[in-house]
Amino acid sequence: MSSLRFEGIVDLPTVNGTLKALKFSMSKAVTDDFKLVADGPAGRNQQYVTDRLTVQGDVAFYATRFVGRLLGIKITLTPDLPFPDGIPVTLPISVTFTDPVIDLAFVDSNTLTARPALKLSLP
Repeated sequence: MSSLRFEGIVDLPTVNGTLKALKFSMSKAVTDDFKLVADGPAGRNQQYVTDRLTVQGDVAFYATRFVGRLLGIKITLTPDLPFPDGIPVTLPISVTFTDPVIDLAFVDSNTLTARPALKLSLP
């Protein structure tokens, strides 16, 4: 994640009302071994998988849970944890989380690139 900034806890509008989420912004994020599981048709899950997913340009992502290791230390963030909105420090260097598990609610960016390709399956 490049130029990572925690923007705070927000109420994200959804078709079913609002969802309390963590909001992060960054200029770019690269995820190796990307897998996204989402609700699919007829109660089945959709799985989107690629070797490498890159989002860049005004990236904003909203998560209801973020777990990962930063320098080997496990970090868990949820909207229920007491920490301040809008931490004012934007990290000028790339931040690498290992073993990330993110309950992603929404992502927005100027560009999304999957290498070699983004595959969809309905297991």
